[in-house]
Amino acid sequence: MLEYFSPIRFRRYFIKTVLEKPTQIGGIFLLSFAVALLIYFLLKSIANFEVAQLFSFTIGLIGGGCLLSSVVFGYFSDIASGASYLTLPASLFEKWLCAILIAGVIYTSCFLLYFRGLDTLFVHLYHLSLNNHDPRYREQYNSVFIFNFDGDTGLILIFFANAMAAMLVGSLYFNRAAFVKVALVVCGIYFFTFLLNYLISSFLFKGIFRAFPFHSISIKNGAEQGILALPLFWSNIYDAVASYGLPSALLIISFIRLTEKEI
Repeated sequence: MLEYFSPIRFRRYFIKTVLEKPTQIGGIFLLSFAVALLIYFLLKSIANFEVAQLFSFTIGLIGGGCLLSSVVFGYFSDIASGASYLTLPASLFEKWLCAILIAGVIYTSCFLLYFRGLDTLFVHLYHLSLNNHDPRYREQYNSVFIFNFDGDTGLILIFFANAMAAMLVGSLYFNRAAFVKVALVVCGIYFFTFLLNYLISSFLFKGIFRAFPFHSISIKNGAEQGILALPLFWSNIYDAVASYGLPSALLIISFIRLTEKEI
């Protein structure tokens, strides 16, 4: 068992990894936090709080997490650094687990805490700026509230888990510009599945104006609109695959690819 995982060895390797790339890892954290702040500030000024909260949270979480995932295995840009990385006194499982811990657990936790503080500050400042003698005060106060981590956030986290896992795989297959290359591949696959789903739905139904890939379609008939979704059984299977199956498979592939690198 100690051959694959040793708490003491893993702790030393984790500390070494963080201390070895403090500027790169810390820079990505700060960059994603700054981007989320900038998007939030701009969109709340030109749109509304709901749009600002959703876009700043989504872009900050997914963008920063994927960028970090693309660099945690960034040792294979040349033969020397790759060979040095593979000979470090840690098992492949510990190296793989360290990457997941940094990109998937630590970054996500830090960003959620940061965004909660950022969002609370902006909402609090907005509430303080209101005139409590205005007849619309209560309506204006209740129209802006702290971003809820339930609901749509679950879909964002699922997409983040898949994108992060795909980026880990891509960083092991693409030695250079992994972030750009994987982003292009993921976007290409998404738009292909979207188009395929739309074409199949258009062949079977009329009035299609929105089609979420293999999950649901929106149909318009005159002034009436409706959603045609998968049956509950197949919808649960789809959700399970998207939430757990696909990211797990990608993480396993990344471990297999890391093993192949050693060979």
